[in-house]
Amino acid sequence: MILNQGPTPLYYQIKSILKSRILSNEFKGNQRLPSESELCIQYNVSRATVRQALSEMVREGLIYRDQGRGSFVTDGVGLKRLSLKGTIQNLIAAGEGSRIKVVEYRQVQPPPNIAKILKLETKQNVYQLGLVRSIPKGTFAYSFIYFPASLGEMISLEELDETTEIITFVEGKLKTSVHRANQTIDIGFADKILARHLFIKPKTPLLIIERDYYGRNGAPLFASITYCRPDLYKYRIELTRT
Repeated sequence: MILNQGPTPLYYQIKSILKSRILSNEFKGNQRLPSESELCIQYNVSRATVRQALSEMVREGLIYRDQGRGSFVTDGVGLKRLSLKGTIQNLIAAGEGSRIKVVEYRQVQPPPNIAKILKLETKQNVYQLGLVRSIPKGTFAYSFIYFPASLGEMISLEELDETTEIITFVEGKLKTSVHRANQTIDIGFADKILARHLFIKPKTPLLIIERDYYGRNGAPLFASITYCRPDLYKYRIELTRT
């Protein structure tokens, strides 16, 4: 990449580029950045310039250094955590009017964050349900839903149709109610697989909605990660003063 040779210092340009890639979630929390030598080659600058850029980022709390391992993105950098409360009924109602189509159902090794949520042992598999969600305007989301093996073995694809609501479906299987759920919203980019299913170009920005669901006794029931097209999916929250 060729940097601007104008009045803006080269180290500042590198810092700005890396900061933008971090805040856009291209570089995620605790992810290792390219090494100093790799950055030198990528931006055609000296090691001193790269070190100055990284030092500035350390001072701003964007990254941290691990001696002998490199520079890593600070987890949660730039994130102001806002806590809002809703109801499970709200989540169920949000799915009304949409349709689902199952793409896959198989056993997989879960992502580390899902394994932690479901309190799984090392190398313990889960059942992954992949499905697309549609409204009259088109396909707006792709969901990965992760069921612990004990629940996943109870589910067959023949039971799922386009109007199935996953929360109430799981409640029926487990003969218990979903008591609470946690939700986080982030941004990311479509890879080739998501792009194909969502009828968009790779690297198109997406909303990423992660949810984990719990029973009344606090035990995790299942979790999901949904990738949404922002042109077809809007997240609206009504706030009132109590």
